[in-house]
Amino acid sequence: MPEENLNQPINQAPEQADPTYKETLLLYNEQNGAVEAVSELKQEGRQYKAITTSPLTANKPAFFDLRNSSAVGAFIKGFLSQENAKPFHFLKVAADKASEVAQSLLRLADNPKDPEGLKALNDHRVTSYQLERVKFDTQDLHLQELKEMGVVVTPKELEAMKLGLPTTELHNISLKVGDLSVAGEFALRPFRDQNGDVQVGLESALARPEFEREEFRMMFTASDKEQMLSGKTPDRLYEMPNPHTGEKEWCYVTLNPATNRFVTVPRREVPELRFFNGVRLTDAQQENLASGSRVQVEGCTMRNGDITYSGKVGFDALTREYRMTDYRYSKPYIPESLSKQLDERQLAAVKSPEGLDCSKEKARPILGRNGKPLSCIIRLNPRTNGVDYDFTNLRRQEQQASQSKQQGQEQKQPQKQEPTPEAPSRGRKR
Repeated sequence: MPEENLNQPINQAPEQADPTYKETLLLYNEQNGAVEAVSELKQEGRQYKAITTSPLTANKPAFFDLRNSSAVGAFIKGFLSQENAKPFHFLKVAADKASEVAQSLLRLADNPKDPEGLKALNDHRVTSYQLERVKFDTQDLHLQELKEMGVVVTPKELEAMKLGLPTTELHNISLKVGDLSVAGEFALRPFRDQNGDVQVGLESALARPEFEREEFRMMFTASDKEQMLSGKTPDRLYEMPNPHTGEKEWCYVTLNPATNRFVTVPRREVPELRFFNGVRLTDAQQENLASGSRVQVEGCTMRNGDITYSGKVGFDALTREYRMTDYRYSKPYIPESLSKQLDERQLAAVKSPEGLDCSKEKARPILGRNGKPLSCIIRLNPRTNGVDYDFTNLRRQEQQASQSKQQGQEQKQPQKQEPTPEAPSRGRKR
């Protein structure tokens, strides 16, 4: 193992750990199973061509250097729009791993369902949409300068920074600004300055939500504040000052739960939404979305199934994407990630009015999206045909535990005794 890897902090993004880190592209042809490393992307008018080389480690210097995500995203969109490009897939990989990933993909030539090959394909396949979402490329994020400050950037944090999303990791940072020493916990927030250059700002955490500041107190309703505290984006736009220039513009607004500061997305940066999950939106729906509202969308179809669903669609400032909430399904629907974990007894319990109490499933725990066992009750909601996750019992248990702990602490504290009044003197009154 290289010496620099031995000294690498745990969970540090490889892009920061290795100053020479390089990402490249593989081109996979699912028709014949061929895998090549991209060395150059060429466009002449409407003709798109990927120049390739063998994905051997010895050819690493010739591998394409993926540095401009938006330009590469536009190229991939054009390339795949060509009639003869249907069997091709682009994969984004670390240049050091190109040969290894290519070997895994080659297994699909012998067995299209090979688990290792499918995992490599699913983990690394990249679309034009994913690349066009990138707001800040890795080389612009001053990772080595942050490293010198003692700031370890995690892979999850780096991905959020690249997409312009709020980061939730707080770093203990001490620095000098002129003659002033500054120390505290800060989140990283990249932005473009007035010259268009990328800077990484340090955002301190607030003790109370930013909407409680005097200048914002009258701007938000109680409902707006409640939505922001629960991680949602209120259904309207607000005229907010740019934190770097002071200029006001209409924005979607919510809160970063880690810092209690606003997350603002200017309306001008949000693309128009004409289709959602295959459903064409009406002009009225598009106008409502443009004003910050949510709209009801009907008739969406599940992939590889005969279930349709509907819900409310709105822009989410935390993910910078349009998202659907309040789902309703045409038939009872249990997500595959959940259904494949359930045996017959558990499945029957989920379909029952009482539901399945996951906290009691010690022998066969039900895992959530984070890979940890669930402690809630899950049941099918007959009104929506979807799965509800009921945390009421869990919250009640936590509340009871907190009360018991508090009572125990009170009992341990010695009670103050009232001073005993002195007995009246029996001496003669003088």
